[in-house]
Amino acid sequence: MNYSLVKTFAITILVFMLGMVNPYHAFADDNIASIEKRLNDLEAQVNELKQELKQQKSEQATVPQAASSTANQTTPAAYVTANAKDGFSIKSPDNAYKLKIGGYVQADGRVFSNNKKDSAYGTDSFYARRVRLIISGTVAKDFNFFIQPDLAATPSGGQILTDAYAEYVKYPWLSIRGGKFKEPFSLENLQDSRYNNFAELGLPANLYPQRDIGFQASGGILEDSFKYAVGIFNGEADRESYYSSAAGYQDNNNDKDVVGRVWISPLKNTDIAPLEGLGVGFAAAYGHEEGTDLPTYVSPGQVTEFSYASGVTANGPRLRTSPQASYYYKSFGLLGEYVGSSQDLAKGSGSTLVKDKFQNKAWQASGTYVLTGEDATYNGVTPRHDFNPASGNWGAFELAGRYGQLKLDRNIFTEGFALANTYISKEDAWAAGLNWYLNKNVKAVFDFEQTKFHSGAANVINNGNRKTENAFTSRLQLSF
Repeated sequence: MNYSLVKTFAITILVFMLGMVNPYHAFADDNIASIEKRLNDLEAQVNELKQELKQQKSEQATVPQAASSTANQTTPAAYVTANAKDGFSIKSPDNAYKLKIGGYVQADGRVFSNNKKDSAYGTDSFYARRVRLIISGTVAKDFNFFIQPDLAATPSGGQILTDAYAEYVKYPWLSIRGGKFKEPFSLENLQDSRYNNFAELGLPANLYPQRDIGFQASGGILEDSFKYAVGIFNGEADRESYYSSAAGYQDNNNDKDVVGRVWISPLKNTDIAPLEGLGVGFAAAYGHEEGTDLPTYVSPGQVTEFSYASGVTANGPRLRTSPQASYYYKSFGLLGEYVGSSQDLAKGSGSTLVKDKFQNKAWQASGTYVLTGEDATYNGVTPRHDFNPASGNWGAFELAGRYGQLKLDRNIFTEGFALANTYISKEDAWAAGLNWYLNKNVKAVFDFEQTKFHSGAANVINNGNRKTENAFTSRLQLSF
């Protein structure tokens, strides 16, 4: 703006107005001096206004930057959290990238009431049963990863990589997983070991592998009232234990196992509350096996109870099937499954070669009841009040009971594929337990399980039966 022109215009107007007021003294010296003074004051005010306007413009130019800086301080690039559900986690504001660090420790004590210092029937001992670090997360929103090493020493020596897989999870009806993980087969085995009803799995666990390496497609439809999983895996013997080498499992032939499972919760999304927690399923696994990779079965006290004779090899198709069901309503829970495992075997060579197919089977039923009124679920119990004796809170208490049976094909012994005076042909086991949930992260387990065996002993004092196993197991578990 031309302020000289404004000044001249202002003088002219003032002079004219003064002349109108006093035409006889319009141009008197005193009036002129007064006009100049007023103009000087106006000019000073204009200059002051100019400085204020300039300052305002400068502040307006810097406000967005300051706001942006403030926003960056109040809205971080990543959120860091720690809670009972997720452990320690870091995630981006849009949840497209996540990293979770968790794990759990299971410290066990196992005592046998009637071993009479005979270690062949179980040794009283303390165990670091599982010491697992869990590293999981999400990358680019649609891809998950899960890594779980076990730091506890194993019978084979050293530590192992229990799970390690990557997964594409964009669609709820289809996810693709590859790596090392649990086969989609047993209802009890698919349950996280932190939430099992008892410290050790039931007798059917002898007839399916714990984990395997392969690829799997899975998903759910109808609001997860129907779920499926199907995969192709290297193929492992019955009860192929995670107590394996640090390198993990390695296939010994070109054939692979195909495993599939369906799970239906027919009334999950209805208003029939007593039946919403009912689920039924069926799983099957088929493969072709050759070689000496054959199973060793263990008792509920984790003592070896059966192994095939020297020189026996897998020699053809292997089929496993498992109908299964569970039911949860309020404080009551029920889980049951049956597993059948058939395998073609061979022993000897040439004219002495003997081949046959053997069918082994096992089943179990277990139930729980939460004494303190919390809901029983497949994923454990969440205490209504955490353990705090000062305020009279003791957490949640759950009773558990189980009965099961394992029966081996009698022809295994009559045809010389195993020795009846060394290994059992059948067992029946019942168990009772108390689970104490001090809070969501801490759990104590107290189990007693009695197992009666058929055969398995050379003496005739007990009709050739291995003596009854009475095993007490306690556990302190901390997870985060």
